[in-house]
Amino acid sequence: MALRWSWSFGNETLTDLATMGWTTSNPASGWLNLTSDADKVYTYTGSPTRYGWIFDGYQTFVGEGFLEPPTKSVSGMGGGWIATPWKSAVSTGYTSGRTVIKVTGASGEVIEIRTTSTGAMQLYVSNTFKETSSAADFTDWRYVALRWDMSGADTAGSWSGQIFVDGSAVTALNTEVDAADTAVSMRIGPGPARNNTPDAYCSQIIVWDALADAGSTAYFATRAEPTSDGTNIGTWTPSTGADDYAVVDSPFATATYTQDASPSASDRCEVVTSTIATALGTSPGEVAGVTAHTFSEGETVTARAVVSKSGGTEANGTSTAISAGATTYAFATDTATYTSSDTIDVIYEVLTV
Repeated sequence: MALRWSWSFGNETLTDLATMGWTTSNPASGWLNLTSDADKVYTYTGSPTRYGWIFDGYQTFVGEGFLEPPTKSVSGMGGGWIATPWKSAVSTGYTSGRTVIKVTGASGEVIEIRTTSTGAMQLYVSNTFKETSSAADFTDWRYVALRWDMSGADTAGSWSGQIFVDGSAVTALNTEVDAADTAVSMRIGPGPARNNTPDAYCSQIIVWDALADAGSTAYFATRAEPTSDGTNIGTWTPSTGADDYAVVDSPFATATYTQDASPSASDRCEVVTSTIATALGTSPGEVAGVTAHTFSEGETVTARAVVSKSGGTEANGTSTAISAGATTYAFATDTATYTSSDTIDVIYEVLTV
């Protein structure tokens, strides 16, 4: 019952995001573009450089644009929350029936927030329309959260969904009779502004894994860069220079990496951030959790991402089979109580060879 997965955009390329399992409606066109323009990024005073997506499907006529994070971010979940700050690029010309947030079950049925031409939001549960919210002004940032359940935890034998904007419910909790299921993917879309140039902006995504979580509460998801090497086990060699942290920091890129040419079980590479206050440019009042992301390729081994607070108790990600010759994404999330003076240890650990 806690933060499961979080993402803040960096200056990645579409190609490198695709290797991590991200998909878009038309990657080759490049219509999804990164920006660091403060007006187009959900940010905070003192923050390091942050980035956001510009949704723009109109120029290349690809229909409704969308962005899908790696399936591991939600796969296997029966319910929880998905939240993203979202901002329209225009105040008129809204389009009905466009996705803001959607989660898809193994059955192919969805729980989804769609839009209307007036800027209101519509809730669909198990592909069934349930309720329309009041219209809202999306020309400023709005923190949109979908509370969803496919497990029957809200109502036995049913799915449920509810929409929150800026921390307040804008629909009731609605249900639809359906068999228990688990999520296989989520999607973030351009919302009502589709068919404009550009459509909308999105800067981050947060996933909570339980209905009891405070998923409607607005948090900033941001990046803390590693600034030093920790204690390695095994022989790890940076692709350039002498430091592991310098080749695995943001942005994620296949061009720079560290490698263990002859891995053994329990080999691990560790990099460490500066204090959270230094890394984030501010002293946060509350840290909901820290997500470490890794992507790797090479020999066929089993590995995992690991993250810990100031070298303390480690939070282990799922054991992941690394495909030889293909890139494999993994993550770990730690929900320990972090303070501004703590550092973050990010570890990549080989489990079996």
